[in-house]
Amino acid sequence: FNAAAYRIATQSSTRCRADKAIDGSTDDSCSITEREEDPWWRLDLGQKFQIWSIKITNHKEENKEAIQGAEIHIGDSAWNHGNNNPKCATVESVALGMTAVFNCTGMQGRYVNIVCSGDERLTLCEVQVFGQPLFIIKPCQW
Repeated sequence: FNAAAYRIATQSSTRCRADKAIDGSTDDSCSITEREEDPWWRLDLGQKFQIWSIKITNHKEENKEAIQGAEIHIGDSAWNHGNNNPKCATVESVALGMTAVFNCTGMQGRYVNIVCSGDERLTLCEVQVFGQPLFIIKPCQW
C-alpha cells in the first residue's frame, strides 16, 4: 500500500506546500521549493517502515524542469533534516508529466527524503512510498 498517504511532509522552503506531493493527485497539485542551495523534501512516516519502492511523478507544465540528479534517502535520523540517511537511489531524470519507480530493496526507516544538490528548485507532483510498517514486539513482563 502507499505508506505516504496522510503522513507529514516538510521541505526546505515553500513556494507550494510540501503536502501537495502526497495528496493523491498528479494533476497540477505539486510541492515546490524556492530556488535555493540544496533543496530537500522530507516525508515522516510516523514509524519505521520496510520500503520496497518509491514512485515520483513530475510536473506536466512546459515551463517546468525535469527532476534530474536528486537523491532518495531513507532512514531513522532526523539530523540534517534526514538528508544524511542511507541512499536508496539517484533520480537520473523524470521527464515532464512522467512517473518513475525506484527500487529500495526493503530499506528500513521512518523518513524518506528527496534531495537536490546545487542551486535548484525541487518540484514533486506526487510521491508514493510502497512498503509495510515494522512492528516492534516487546517481551512480556511477568
